[in-house]
Amino acid sequence: MQFIDTHCHIIPGVDDGPGNADVSLEMARLAVADGIGTVVATPHVVEGYYLGEDRELQLRRLRSLFTRENLDLNLVAGAEVPMSLCASGDENLLKRLSIGGRYLLMEPSETSMEQLAKSIYQVRLCGLYPVLAHPERYSFAHNQISALAQLLGGNDVYIQVTVAAIEGLFGKRAQRAWEQLAAAGIVHLIGTDAHSARLRAPLLSASYEKLSRLAGDEAARVIMLENPVRMLAGERLAWAKPSPKRGFWPGHFARRKR
Repeated sequence: MQFIDTHCHIIPGVDDGPGNADVSLEMARLAVADGIGTVVATPHVVEGYYLGEDRELQLRRLRSLFTRENLDLNLVAGAEVPMSLCASGDENLLKRLSIGGRYLLMEPSETSMEQLAKSIYQVRLCGLYPVLAHPERYSFAHNQISALAQLLGGNDVYIQVTVAAIEGLFGKRAQRAWEQLAAAGIVHLIGTDAHSARLRAPLLSASYEKLSRLAGDEAARVIMLENPVRMLAGERLAWAKPSPKRGFWPGHFARRKR
């Protein structure tokens, strides 16, 4: 079983990820040891600072480094794109920052559902499928799950939660939010969102085991094994329904809190 990490800050010196290639190499070693065979490199895009201009050159350098170190880790170009750029509707830029010319990893912010919908609309006009990165951190996912599910269902929009939320590194509210999103059947991908080789490392196997226990083996397989392959192939992602046999279903967490 090989994983594909669809959200990883492994390129050195461009954002708040690794400061140098040695840390990138350490991250790669951890990823390979954990069963990750492919990493989508998704540096933060920041207007006026970094728009991924030399991303391909940076990836070629990393590939050469991994080859010299006998690390069998495939690297795919991507980016984590802020809502402001998504809302701009700049088709040439957004397609250049996309994953395989089909998916755009969109970084939401604390915003209204209306503003989120407008940004998603602009991305869809560019012919791209938006993937919302770590929405479990934001209040629109905490308080408006039904509205979010409706927005996703009609617009080919997908949700990617992160390992840090699953492991509770962003607090109980984010942890509860990802569980509720999964219970509602609107989690499509899980990425590491790794920034280092320590606190936020590129590791997926523990999250796969946890998701299997909570949502069932079929849901875990779709979310963490099948959908990443679909993403890299440019195909639509599947919707994974949790198994009610596991006691993991919409409304379960609301009842549990009483």
